[in-house]
Amino acid sequence: MKKVLPVFILSAACLALAFRYFRPDISGLTEASADGPSDIAGMDQPLPRTVLPALDGDWVNLEKYKGKVVLINFWTTWCPGCRDEMADLIQLQQKFESSGFTVVALAVDDDGEESVSSYVRNESFSLGGSATKITFPVLLGSGESAEKLGFEGGLPASVLVTRDGRETKIIRGPVHFEEVSKLIKRLL
Repeated sequence: MKKVLPVFILSAACLALAFRYFRPDISGLTEASADGPSDIAGMDQPLPRTVLPALDGDWVNLEKYKGKVVLINFWTTWCPGCRDEMADLIQLQQKFESSGFTVVALAVDDDGEESVSSYVRNESFSLGGSATKITFPVLLGSGESAEKLGFEGGLPASVLVTRDGRETKIIRGPVHFEEVSKLIKRLL
């Protein structure tokens, strides 16, 4: 047993390094640090006109969300920080949806629709002791479309948009429920 533990630790470290350095290239997008609170920076610019494909095959014009506070979340299926924040995103959606808020997840996976669709269909996240599926709109994007919407690199990241369609905050790193709830409450 004593010899198995060091071999297991070494194997896990090798896998972690391989995952970190040999994952798919998505136009310079990288994983942000998941340590500590998110880096939240102010901004004030109109949300650019953008139409993106949804998982259901429809095309979604982001202007349809005007009148709501929106958190556009940039993520991939392979990003550990992205997976870790999903429960917080679902919780934000559940708590504030009736007040005029929505999360819009913009998947920027190189593998595209099939990979993202499978992930959304099959993954569950622990929320309040029960397994919960993603409950907000998931759109398909690219590094280019993410940059157009204010993404500056490092996954996960999110942009908070006001009811009048202005990008007001960029959140670098995973969304943390308590921290982002305060920002959303101020905008609702």
